[in-house]
Amino acid sequence: MFRFFSFIKFYVSATNQHGVHSPFIYGYVTKCLYKKSNFRLPIVQKILLKSLLYFDFKSVKVLGDTESVRKNIQSYCPDILFDDNSNHVLYADENIDQFLQADLKEIPNDAMLIIDGIYKNKIENEKWERLKNEDFVRVTVDLFYCGVVFFRKEQAKEHFKIRI
Repeated sequence: MFRFFSFIKFYVSATNQHGVHSPFIYGYVTKCLYKKSNFRLPIVQKILLKSLLYFDFKSVKVLGDTESVRKNIQSYCPDILFDDNSNHVLYADENIDQFLQADLKEIPNDAMLIIDGIYKNKIENEKWERLKNEDFVRVTVDLFYCGVVFFRKEQAKEHFKIRI
């Protein structure tokens, strides 16, 4: 029931690219998230794969029980490396705790974090809200299915809710 009411609330408050006033996020939404693809994957994995290609990342650190995620990414992008030491792209399968407990202050400026299941339940949503409020988190994009976090120090702290 929490997820259903959260979706209604999200849908009413979210916007599309026309409500975005950040050039960085506008480009990300229009040239990446809204771009058509032939990926036959769950929506969060599509977002991850599109983001990897859009930002031209070469490696990703996948956290959690995500063997299927690795296989799916590898099937569409065989050149992507899975690097447990990578700090540039982090993907977590529904476990924000890993990031709240980690020392994210050391993450590079151009890093991206994708967290699956931010509306899975009330507890995960509260963790998402806490992560958004951390000082080192500059930009968040709430896509309902997942949350995307950027650490761009040069950008003002902003939170976006985007319908995809």
